[in-house]
Amino acid sequence: MHTTRIRLSQEIRAQIAPILANRLADAIDLALQMKQAHWNVKGAQFIALHELFDEIHGVVESKLDAIAERLTALGSTASGTLQAVV
Repeated sequence: MHTTRIRLSQEIRAQIAPILANRLADAIDLALQMKQAHWNVKGAQFIALHELFDEIHGVVESKLDAIAERLTALGSTASGTLQAVV
């Protein structure tokens, strides 16, 4: 854990950081799944589903930065690589 100005103890920050790191990986995975679905949807409901998957992707992606910034504020490192998500 890096030094931080947050008033939480290092012990608490060390407990919170892995939880947030897992949620970051989950959110990245979900965003990628939504983009995959957006690209590959077919059939009678194409346009409705195409737009829905793109909208969900946008909402999830907008939250990624907040999660990653909270991790770094806690003194941890935000890992957004595909390897970290896997």
